[in-house]
Amino acid sequence: MKKQLIILSALCFNLVFLNSCGKEDDPSAQNPPDKKESPGGRPKFSAPPKETGSGQAAVKPAPEKEPAPVEPEAPEEATDNEPNTSTPPAVVAFTTELRDKGILKLIKRMENREEGRGQNPLAMLDMLRDLNDLSDKLKTVKTEGLPADLKEPAEQFRDAAADMTAHLEEMPIPIDILTGGQEAVGEWFSEKVEEDPGFLLSMQDWGQTMGELGGEMEEAGTDMETAFAKYGIDPSAE
Repeated sequence: MKKQLIILSALCFNLVFLNSCGKEDDPSAQNPPDKKESPGGRPKFSAPPKETGSGQAAVKPAPEKEPAPVEPEAPEEATDNEPNTSTPPAVVAFTTELRDKGILKLIKRMENREEGRGQNPLAMLDMLRDLNDLSDKLKTVKTEGLPADLKEPAEQFRDAAADMTAHLEEMPIPIDILTGGQEAVGEWFSEKVEEDPGFLLSMQDWGQTMGELGGEMEEAGTDMETAFAKYGIDPSAE
């Protein structure tokens, strides 16, 4: 947050003027002392009155207080999770492309399906279709000129989605069997094992690779979400 600095105004100088007091006229100059005769016949002069000091003592002005210096506050550093205030043009173009191609909306839809898919084969089929669509669209997005902390996560997520899509295309169980429900899958699986004893091992290898690719895609997705948050890209706003 930006804080305004309070600038102290200059102190006004109070001028203290000395009031000059006029000198009192010397009363002895106007009225001579009365002459009184002494008993011996000589005139006796009365003592002139004592004069009081003229003028007033000079009043010194009070010392002026200087304003305390105000040091400017250091600007707060933005954390990694805070959105940048000035978005680079390449980031603006990247965000616009994601929005125009429906990628942000697709990511949000996949997140919602992931939360409530359960064991529904039809929901799994929709996930596969969305993943394939997402992978195709991500391949067309330009990442040239992006900051490294956004470019690398975006490309890693793109590559992870492509690897996952390619592996799903090699799934040993046909899509029509998979969408037929658990009973249909169980019956087909039993027949396949009887025909090919090595099918179970190949299925296990495929599943293990699937788990590894899923972990890589999840990690790449987390890094991309962090980068998106830093640059103010919000799929949930779509």
